[in-house]
Amino acid sequence: MRNNEELSKIRIYLRKSRLFYIPRKCYAIMLGIRKHGFKAQMRWVHGRICDKIAQKQYYKCLQITPEERQRQRDQKYTTATCFSILVPLYNTPEKFLREMIESVQQQTYGSWELCLADGSDAEHSEVGEIVKEYRQKDPRVKYQQLEKNGGISENTNACVAMAAGDYVVLFDHDDLLHESALYELKQAVDQGADFIYTDEAVFSKNPKKPDSYHFKQDFAPDDLRSNNYICHITCFARTLLDQIDGMFRTEYDGSQDFDLVLRLTEKAAKIVHIPKVLYFWRNHALSVASDISAKTYCIDAGKRAIESHLERQQIKATVASSELYPVIYRVKYELSGQPLVSIILSENSPEAESEKCGQRIREITSYSHYEILVRRNGMKWSEVVAKAKGEYLLFLDSDCICRQDDWLEELLSVAQRGEVGAAAGVVSYPKNVIRDAGITLGVGYYGLGSNNFYLLNDDHDGFWGNFYYMHNVSAVSDTCMMVRRAYYDQVGGMDDALLTWFAGFDLSLKLRELGKVNVVDPYARVGFSHSDMINWEEKRNANGEYADETEQMALLKERWQTVIRQGDPYYNINLTSNSSDFILGKHQG
Repeated sequence: MRNNEELSKIRIYLRKSRLFYIPRKCYAIMLGIRKHGFKAQMRWVHGRICDKIAQKQYYKCLQITPEERQRQRDQKYTTATCFSILVPLYNTPEKFLREMIESVQQQTYGSWELCLADGSDAEHSEVGEIVKEYRQKDPRVKYQQLEKNGGISENTNACVAMAAGDYVVLFDHDDLLHESALYELKQAVDQGADFIYTDEAVFSKNPKKPDSYHFKQDFAPDDLRSNNYICHITCFARTLLDQIDGMFRTEYDGSQDFDLVLRLTEKAAKIVHIPKVLYFWRNHALSVASDISAKTYCIDAGKRAIESHLERQQIKATVASSELYPVIYRVKYELSGQPLVSIILSENSPEAESEKCGQRIREITSYSHYEILVRRNGMKWSEVVAKAKGEYLLFLDSDCICRQDDWLEELLSVAQRGEVGAAAGVVSYPKNVIRDAGITLGVGYYGLGSNNFYLLNDDHDGFWGNFYYMHNVSAVSDTCMMVRRAYYDQVGGMDDALLTWFAGFDLSLKLRELGKVNVVDPYARVGFSHSDMINWEEKRNANGEYADETEQMALLKERWQTVIRQGDPYYNINLTSNSSDFILGKHQG
């Protein structure tokens, strides 16, 4: 037993010691090359290096010039907006407290009130004394000493009772605001937003050297339903509180902010994401940012918050923590009935194996109510769809092989949701590198669209863990794409003038124009059947773009130029435009 304990300590030391950092990384790279191939692994390494370098330099972009600072301070507004910044205090260290208050006082927009409800114990009476020091000099600082500590929910609710502003801003007692935070929020308010959130940074010691940045997507219902990616800053109109059942609810303590965000976004008329880092989240030993895995009450509260949201939306589904991280949740939707699914196998390669694909489907698929049709090479989309009898259409490359028995049920349960346009699975090449996992608009060498994570390892986490939860994308390819037949017909179906990939891209945008959301479900996985598939597709570049199909690209760029020019709402503008690998782009400070 003692030998085992000593061996365990040695293993921990080897995993964590900085002395062995480079050997560990080299060993991991060699394993990656062996598993995924040299090209895929080198692309992953290059992306990670570029991202690290860009993140170290990015803070320069957050600084504003003295001229810009003065311009923001001097700006006049036609309508007045007061922000109530809510901060529950509890035994807050003096350094954190002073830095937090001063980050508010340094705001370039001056119409605010800082509402501080103090639940600190008797041994930390200095918290109140420090706040009173600031309050004497600045009447915008409001303070209330609570009779007892009621926990974060009740203490924050006490802040709400103090607030008299038009908009509410949630702020933690140990964090910092960028000096332009309220100024940027005011610009969104003047555009009619009633719920606003921003990008954020996490730091341990020096906010000028953050550990990481969280560059978020615009409002994405499937992403939010799986994890609280909105987090900080959360700002909303005070009038929204009248439409929900109270502010923070104590039964959700630990994930009370997640519960609140879900309820507010259900009611909000205009949700705006500001793609700027305006919040600095301090990571220290006592913070949630440090280690949530030990705080099981937070995990359980988050699960209940999602379940409550689904119940309010009258959606039947189960919720469980993902394999990746306990507060990233997998929502599994309940299948309704047994509708017929028409599986349309498209022969797109010289060695198309539609018979093998069909046989595999019949052997492994647990869902039985389907039919299989084959779209031969050169056959029109309309020709094969006209023969389909199903209520749902599944377009599948005939070289694909399904990997799990419930793959069809998984996609169907998502496609059955009324708000969903296309539901797509994740498609991999034989060496377990990604072929299709959603498409980002306007990104890549040709400016039409780039395949997300193309040729990266299919066992990685994705962007902030989105390979472990359903997430929204602007478009998907027709390699593995399910759509409700009624929606398909409503938007005019596939364009017969378009080849595979381009047809799916076009259909996705037509569904989005219809007001539907497109979803990538990482729990529906299919793979290509023969090992030379990558070689055959060498006409695709490093982003999965079909470089030779200039006419197809030109047609779609012309058709969707306005949409493309607006940018992809699910891809942050701070990320690189060279590919959709979700790494930070180069910025000028």
